[in-house]
Amino acid sequence: MSLSNLLSWRGWLVFAALAALPLTPWMSKYYMLLAFDALLFGAVAMSLDLLMGYTGQVSFGHAAFFGLGAYATAVLLERGVFSLWLCLGLAVVVVGLYALTVSYFATSRRGIYFALLTLIFAEVVYTFFRYTQTFGGSDGIQGLPAFQALPGVAIDAPARLYYLVVAYLLLAYLACRVVVRSHFGQVLVAIRENEDRARFLGYNVQRYKMGVCLISAVLTGLAGALYPGRAAYATPDLLHWSISGEFLIMVMIGGLGTLVGPIIGGAFFILLQEKVSSYVQWYNIVVGVVLVLIVLFVPRGLLGLRQALWGRPRARQVG
Repeated sequence: MSLSNLLSWRGWLVFAALAALPLTPWMSKYYMLLAFDALLFGAVAMSLDLLMGYTGQVSFGHAAFFGLGAYATAVLLERGVFSLWLCLGLAVVVVGLYALTVSYFATSRRGIYFALLTLIFAEVVYTFFRYTQTFGGSDGIQGLPAFQALPGVAIDAPARLYYLVVAYLLLAYLACRVVVRSHFGQVLVAIRENEDRARFLGYNVQRYKMGVCLISAVLTGLAGALYPGRAAYATPDLLHWSISGEFLIMVMIGGLGTLVGPIIGGAFFILLQEKVSSYVQWYNIVVGVVLVLIVLFVPRGLLGLRQALWGRPRARQVG
């Protein structure tokens, strides 16, 4: 499968525009860090869309994947291990082992039971880090130094952080496209449409669910591993169930089963939250009203709205 099949010329143009943003005069350090958050959480929403949009599984445990990735990085940075690649490697191992455990039990159930099991496991992890002083307790691990891509080359400037998250978003998007365009991805859609029929055809449904859960979790954990490089901390708040709720909202805002839509939804949510909070203290009410309006009047998400306004999509939206 060639890169041209995974990403159209419009897609490459979008990523080229993202790479050129720091060269514009209005792109200050503040906006670079804001763009970092928007793209990072957009990538997390895209990873969750593999479960929600393509497999029909609602997860309330993705904050645990994100937070564990962040803590994996924080533990290494606190102990003087500054290598970005070691931090990412440890995050993959920790999140992968946790995801295998959760998915083994959660995928044996359907619907609301899957969601509840992911929530229960995530709350156990949150409670552990919240009350374990080894990892800083409720304060977490603060004052972390910057990554080093190479010895002596720290990723400490906003521009370097921005390019790091753009590279991650590109690789994560290509990985998700490979998944959804493969036979594996077609089986996931079949499971979403009719799980009993997929099982009757001979597919090991639980194994496929575990596989997509692992892929989604690892991509989310990698995003979490990058976050302390920007925030310089990892706290139990990153593991709270409300963060998982925000990830779900991002996917719904952008559009289920589209990959691109959740990226847009994640960026929209972060930018809306940041801008409204700079004007009013009760910003959550304003954000909530906007989100309710989107869900009521744009049920297919922002990407669906774009398709409705500018013509019929080239391919039918999944979900």
